[in-house]
Amino acid sequence: MKLLILGNHTCGNRGDSAILRGLIDAITTVDDSVQVDVMSRYPVSSAWLLGRPVLGDGLYKQMKQHNNAVGLMGRVKKVLRRKYQHQVLMAKATDSGRLRNISVPQGFIDFVKSLHKYDAIIQVGGSFFVDLYGVSQFEHALCSFMAKKPVYMIGHSVGPFQDPQFNQLASYAFGSAKSLILRESVSLDLMKQSNIDTSKVEMGVDTAWLVDHHNETFVPSYAVRHWFDIIKGKKTVAITLRELAPFDKRLGTTQKAYEQAFAAVVNRVIEQGYQVLALSTCTGIDSYNKDDRMIALNLRQYVNQPDQYHVVMDELNDLEMGKLLAECELTVGTRLHSAIISMNFGTPAIAINYEHKSAGIMQQLGMPEMAIDIRQLLDGSLQGVVADVLGQLPVINERLSLAVQAERQTGLHMVESVLTRVREAK
Repeated sequence: MKLLILGNHTCGNRGDSAILRGLIDAITTVDDSVQVDVMSRYPVSSAWLLGRPVLGDGLYKQMKQHNNAVGLMGRVKKVLRRKYQHQVLMAKATDSGRLRNISVPQGFIDFVKSLHKYDAIIQVGGSFFVDLYGVSQFEHALCSFMAKKPVYMIGHSVGPFQDPQFNQLASYAFGSAKSLILRESVSLDLMKQSNIDTSKVEMGVDTAWLVDHHNETFVPSYAVRHWFDIIKGKKTVAITLRELAPFDKRLGTTQKAYEQAFAAVVNRVIEQGYQVLALSTCTGIDSYNKDDRMIALNLRQYVNQPDQYHVVMDELNDLEMGKLLAECELTVGTRLHSAIISMNFGTPAIAINYEHKSAGIMQQLGMPEMAIDIRQLLDGSLQGVVADVLGQLPVINERLSLAVQAERQTGLHMVESVLTRVREAK
């Protein structure tokens, strides 16, 4: 059996890396005879971070070329592609309508041909199908349908659904997949509210829970050893930050207000006798356009005791982050996967909600009180929540251990079910 895993994995986002690593680890655990190819937008850096070969994403390469087109004709084609390309692809996938006779760029044809050698396509989560990201998110799925390949969407959050074109494509893609396995139930509620096809929905977990957190082959780098030493010197609370855009306008706040409010949390934690370690799940490696380290550095200006506030500037992968978070007392994460990585490696985490997925994941885990709305950060009440959690760590750690164990078991059954269906369909 040969599978292709593609989707929301990029070089610079360690959350996406954990999602991908967890799925691969789970497939290997369930059936190590399965052949897996992995496709990424940035294959060189992704291969380095994951420690395995990675294929380049032809559709992403084509998109970059089209977006860089110059001249009047290049700009006109760019506008037309943005407006009609998804409709043409859907017409070809369904083999219906007048648009099915329109030719598509060679990159799509080549990509469809490349899928023929696989028994199934797995489009891995997590929050990939979001209306703000646009209809191009469905191109891989549409090409897979054109290739007549079964598509399994595993570990996703989907929505919101506030754009008619996005909703049309979402309903078709989710209804045409063999299964859409959601990692939380809030997404299902959003689908129902917007009349999106839910016929193929199953409930599962975020695949980052499936990363082998007892990895016996792990050898810490010099950078990881350095941060181990820092953490051992004093009880540590870890944090993760992010640039809020494009969610800031939907949230009705500003980046500055967010950073100042987070600094107030940091100051309160330091006053309680802890040091704070700022880790980054997103960095600007290999042209990735986000770098959380810059947000962490900017926040330092609002910290009263900067000598107790450490910003990790090293390029760490998700596994290395997990090992460091395991040594901390608590993680307060704006990035959802920093919270998941932390909890998977045994350290409780408070996830700050800037969209529905964080609340859904914590509900799924059975610890909804660990998901905090970003408004509680902005109005200052998160400071008290963090202090309360730090005072209840023994009880929380016991609950967390059982909850994560249950989530991992659910995830392994999820992957086993998909592999069984693929095998039986061959």
